[in-house]
Amino acid sequence: MANQDFWRDRTVLVAGATGFLGGWVVRKLVDHGAKVIAIVRTQRPQTQFFLKGMQRHTQVEYGDICDTAFIERIFAANPGISVFFHCAYGADVNRVLKEPLECFHSAATSTWTILDLCRRKYPSCIHIISSTDKAYGKQALPFREDSPLNPLHPYEVAKASQDLAAQSYGKVYGLPTAITRCGNYFGGYDFNFTRLIPGVMKDLADGRQPELRSNGRFTRDFLYMEDAVEVQLMLAERVHEDPSLYGEAFNFSHGLEIEVIDIVRRMAELTGTPIEPVVNDSVRAEIPHMRLASEKAEQRLGWTPRFSFDEGLKRTVDWYSQHLRKNLAAAVSYVSTGVTSSVVALQDALVLVV
Repeated sequence: MANQDFWRDRTVLVAGATGFLGGWVVRKLVDHGAKVIAIVRTQRPQTQFFLKGMQRHTQVEYGDICDTAFIERIFAANPGISVFFHCAYGADVNRVLKEPLECFHSAATSTWTILDLCRRKYPSCIHIISSTDKAYGKQALPFREDSPLNPLHPYEVAKASQDLAAQSYGKVYGLPTAITRCGNYFGGYDFNFTRLIPGVMKDLADGRQPELRSNGRFTRDFLYMEDAVEVQLMLAERVHEDPSLYGEAFNFSHGLEIEVIDIVRRMAELTGTPIEPVVNDSVRAEIPHMRLASEKAEQRLGWTPRFSFDEGLKRTVDWYSQHLRKNLAAAVSYVSTGVTSSVVALQDALVLVV
């Protein structure tokens, strides 16, 4: 568990504050009394950051993390920044395939830029860089930290480049930085309905058969978000104490290899909606099987997940069930006002009204 005393009154910069991981990190830091500077690229009302009113409890800086001058102004105006969390750019496979250069800039180029700025001017600032298990690419299981990074998909390449940059600056320049490579995040407040668990919950709520991009036999490893956010803070605390961790990467996951179709069936059972998924088998360049070994984190950091996968999945399903029911009631009220009565508008409102 994170040490609240460590974070109280500490000035912390978070990139990707309106993202899934970033929103949880900001919320936890605010709860612990940190002075949070949140980088927000665009106004996104349907995010935890704005839904929980985090803009009222943080210093919000609107801009692009790839803009070097913007980042330099933030550091110059806030010389007390002592920890930086790079949580920007979550995975959206279809978006990355269409805009690979944006992904590379947001993940890799921004990391090189910020690390080099701090190497030159703010060498004591701790950096926690959120890489991914996808950086390992396709290779023998389980993935271990000493396994070579073997990326292929543009997202994998961008995250592997970000990962290697952080390793380099930590080990070569002695910058206090460390890297998290986590299994697939899941939990409440993930509004990217192109991802498996949010998308399936939306389909089940709408009474539709969930559609799978793969053949359903792809396997994934996971990390429940309430554990993932603790990982971020805990690793920063440990880096502060132990220079031997500079430039080190750590796997964090439940250590499971679960078939996608099995996850969908578990969710259907938890919601009492016995609907079988539709298998499209249309994916391109995705890794078929993934599982992380987390022994390094267990041995060097004393880490184990607080929640099991099944506990996390139940909590997640319960959160979406409540959230979508609330939104459905709001959407029905919206339609009944006479603004519109179309089914399409009702479905749109289900996603957009909170």
